[in-house]
Amino acid sequence: MEVCGLGTIAMDVLMQVDLLPKKDGFCMVENTSYQPGGSGSNVIVQLARLGAKCGYIAALARDRYGLDILKDLKTEGVDISCMEVLEEGVTLHTDIVIDRNGDKFIMLNMGDAFGKLEFDDARKSYVEQAAVFYTDLCPGPPAMKAVSSARNKGIDTVFNMQVGLATMNGLGVSKEELLDCIGEVAVFAPCRQGLFELTGTENLDECCRYLRKYTDAVLLFTLGGSGSAAYDRDGTKYMVPCKKVEVVDTTGAGDSYMGGFIYSYCIKRKDLLTSMHFATACAAHTCSGLGARFSPDLETAAQYL
Repeated sequence: MEVCGLGTIAMDVLMQVDLLPKKDGFCMVENTSYQPGGSGSNVIVQLARLGAKCGYIAALARDRYGLDILKDLKTEGVDISCMEVLEEGVTLHTDIVIDRNGDKFIMLNMGDAFGKLEFDDARKSYVEQAAVFYTDLCPGPPAMKAVSSARNKGIDTVFNMQVGLATMNGLGVSKEELLDCIGEVAVFAPCRQGLFELTGTENLDECCRYLRKYTDAVLLFTLGGSGSAAYDRDGTKYMVPCKKVEVVDTTGAGDSYMGGFIYSYCIKRKDLLTSMHFATACAAHTCSGLGARFSPDLETAAQYL
């Protein structure tokens, strides 16, 4: 196995509307569709579509959403032998409202299955078989145990912090635990909100200086329409703009970026800048279609380069 992931998984309920409503406003729903999602599993699916051999760990309920998610992962070629499937409960799912410009808001229903994942000996052994371990540290306690197991085996870990500090706290991870965790990983890739809340600044160079007190990891920052930035271990800074495409939906663009980056940088061992350009190509394709799983295979991603 090349990449083992442990993190978020969900069913996305996509509602296309004419415009995003303001307070006390309303909108017209033009189409509704269902797609398996969750940031962590989106990253793994992107990796699998690029040709990586992947497995995933998360907890689901044996409900409609959970069974559909399992079926989809298996279809994508992702190993599901270490998934935890609860006989009762509700699988995490999201309602995503998207307007004609691709702007959106997301409503999260946590359900009661996601947080019940146990990191037992079988899952520890599973993680230790991988060449790369990927996590968004959700849910926190089992993910942090997995990070430590990967570190002890010398396995490169990519930590993609997808949410802000308040949400991380709600998922069982304190700021102090976050800072300890990033000292154990090879790549730290926080979202903008999480990065700025963690460091107390929106200046990227200052963010880097703050984080260097805790880690020597590659620091990778995705910046939406402003592209992405990275700081190598030697302090070199790289900036890559996003590609111009006709945007249909930006949902999952960051996940495709991370999958593309891990494939290029961690598996194929390309340099940091080359990997950022490849990841940007993957994200550009995702923005051109509907849903987080509109992610490219290797041939399609190459066309954007």
